[in-house]
Amino acid sequence: MEIFLRKTRKRREFIKEAFLWGKIFEKIEDKKKILLKPNIVSYEEYPTTTHPETVKECLELLLKIKKRKEIIVADGPAFDAGNSDKIIQNHPIKKVCDDFGILCLNLNKLPKKKIEIRGYSFSIPEIIFEFDYIISLPVLKTHRVCKITGAFKNQYGFLAPKKKLYYHLPFKNINKAIVLLNKVKKVDFFVVDAIKTLIFAQEKRHGGKERDLGYMLAGKDPFELDKAGFRLLKKIDPSLAKMEEKDIPQFIWAKKL
Repeated sequence: MEIFLRKTRKRREFIKEAFLWGKIFEKIEDKKKILLKPNIVSYEEYPTTTHPETVKECLELLLKIKKRKEIIVADGPAFDAGNSDKIIQNHPIKKVCDDFGILCLNLNKLPKKKIEIRGYSFSIPEIIFEFDYIISLPVLKTHRVCKITGAFKNQYGFLAPKKKLYYHLPFKNINKAIVLLNKVKKVDFFVVDAIKTLIFAQEKRHGGKERDLGYMLAGKDPFELDKAGFRLLKKIDPSLAKMEEKDIPQFIWAKKL
């Protein structure tokens, strides 16, 4: 499965090229409701969370389409990040959405639907199943528990806060949950920002240290994107340097499932 990878610091130019490469405009021609799913895990700004320029460029491109679409931006902050409404309302991404007249929703506060899959129970906002095209906008980072967070892990924001906490517990398998979430509701396209990253942990409040990496990736296969991302992170994060793909639990479950 191909991915689109560039060594670049020009975020907006990359997204334009990635949309053309992925034939996004053709694929959404008959779609009516589109979700942009950034990473707004906490009050921290980029690179903990998605760069507002990424959302801005995606919105500019999508809003140029003559056939009108309903476009919404939404995420659900982490269970331990504080007041999720305040996090969403005060994030720079919300300002971008306001400038375009686009809704920026807090998924944590929306009505949920219970989904059962392979012995796992998920509470996911009902609105997620109304979208017929989803573009995920993660930041590639090291993750303290899961080793890496990127394309696969970004869908963890779909979960209700209590379920986010539940699958972090030691006796639960968060990595299997992450992969299963990607089966419950398929994401159609990913734009992964790795211009800057965090190593050692996924947020500065958890010990993440900011580093330059200088890449962006795009594609429709989260497994291939995260494998490429892992190879990039290995070069700059000592905690990953001696690991191989077989040491990353998400990859193991992706192959099994």
